[in-house]
Amino acid sequence: MKEKTRRTGMSVVDALPWGTHVCQFYDTEGDVLDILVPYFKAGLENNEFCLWITSDAPSKKEAEEAMKKAVPNFVQYLERGQIEFFPYTEWYLKDGIFNLQRVLNAWGDKCEQALAKGYDGVRVTGDTSWLEKRDWGDFIEYETAVNSVIDKYNMFAICTYCLDKCGGSEVVDVMNSHQFALIKRLGDWIIVKPKEALEKYLEGELAIQVGRRPLTPLQGRFIKSGFEGFTDEECIELLLSLALSHQQSSQKAKACIEHFGNLRRLLSASFEELRQAGIPLLCVFSIRLLHELPIEVLKQKIVEKPIYKSPKEVFDYLYYSMRDLKKEVFKVMYLNKRSQIIDTADLFEGTLGDIPIRPREIVESAIKYNAAALIFVHNHPSGDPSPSKSDKLLTRDLVFMGHILQIKVLDHIIIGENRYFSFADDGLVEKYEDNFLNLKIRSLFDIRPHVKDEAKVFPLLPSLIVPLMVFSNLSG
Repeated sequence: MKEKTRRTGMSVVDALPWGTHVCQFYDTEGDVLDILVPYFKAGLENNEFCLWITSDAPSKKEAEEAMKKAVPNFVQYLERGQIEFFPYTEWYLKDGIFNLQRVLNAWGDKCEQALAKGYDGVRVTGDTSWLEKRDWGDFIEYETAVNSVIDKYNMFAICTYCLDKCGGSEVVDVMNSHQFALIKRLGDWIIVKPKEALEKYLEGELAIQVGRRPLTPLQGRFIKSGFEGFTDEECIELLLSLALSHQQSSQKAKACIEHFGNLRRLLSASFEELRQAGIPLLCVFSIRLLHELPIEVLKQKIVEKPIYKSPKEVFDYLYYSMRDLKKEVFKVMYLNKRSQIIDTADLFEGTLGDIPIRPREIVESAIKYNAAALIFVHNHPSGDPSPSKSDKLLTRDLVFMGHILQIKVLDHIIIGENRYFSFADDGLVEKYEDNFLNLKIRSLFDIRPHVKDEAKVFPLLPSLIVPLMVFSNLSG
């Protein structure tokens, strides 16, 4: 007659009945030893035969060394054959092939031999980190069949699964072929049953359940001293560790550096560029979130300011979001009568050095926001913010347009690499305002400028006629 329970040696569960088939999900070699060393120590002390099928972490040698440190007189147990170690290549992949029936028969043979030698029962473990995707279906079928073998004998089994090799669906497959799982959460081992795991998976929470692991070394460094001393590769690894295991994030960080070159280019990459580089979707989400969050914080910071004071504030706000743009983008900032920023909008985008500006859209957007003043901003992907001749002509015409609409143009700022150019700081906005007043005075006295072609001097003025008519109708 079978005893009801046997001492397990594990802190997470004191005793279990014969026939128990358990899985352990682990992240590190230390996790495996944390469970299996006391498990086998108790087996040896309980007069049970112990069988450990090892993989690469820990290896057969490392497993033996761990047991020697934990078990007094371990060598004697080993010499009399109460515990045996087999590498997975000699147990699961004999002759290089996984044969379900052969492995099941081998378990049965070992159990019968152990009982014939007078042992009370058998406790075993087998690691699965060697599994390839092509073998997954057969191995899950094997795991289910193991239950019938274990039930025939006085036997325990713990099957260990590396989290690096398991996605959510694989975890559920494993759970369904075992009675319960051992999972480390916030540094402590807990028991999770199949029904609970399935419910969490369906709710999208399983990744959180199995992902609450101890901090990685990089995460620990960051908590202690921030980014001090971090290389770009380590920063990327730290970011990826939010979604990947320690090993995966380290490998993927190396690949990211090879592909993008540095952290800045990675963070400024588009969704499509990140996916083309083979970065998992959840990591892409983390990267884009990290890039966009500071932009939103800076936006709130400048919008909450009681009054606009200087071009430097605008540069500090927009530089992070515009420094790595590969195309020129033309932004408009809308301000109220108290010079408070209402909002910022991207109105136009063009190829390098050429943005098609449509004044009608500027007029309509200014009316929409009921703006009293405007600040124009665009970037130079070359990194040099010096204004071109077309930049100056455009700014002058925008100042003229503002005067006609009675909306003040405060500045036009060009953003380059770590520097900017301000038309206001350079005195050009004031100069263009004076030009407009002079033009207005000439028109009053019917004095025309002495030029052959006015269209070359005021290239945008003809295109302002329609939007100004719209403005007149709306305001009238």
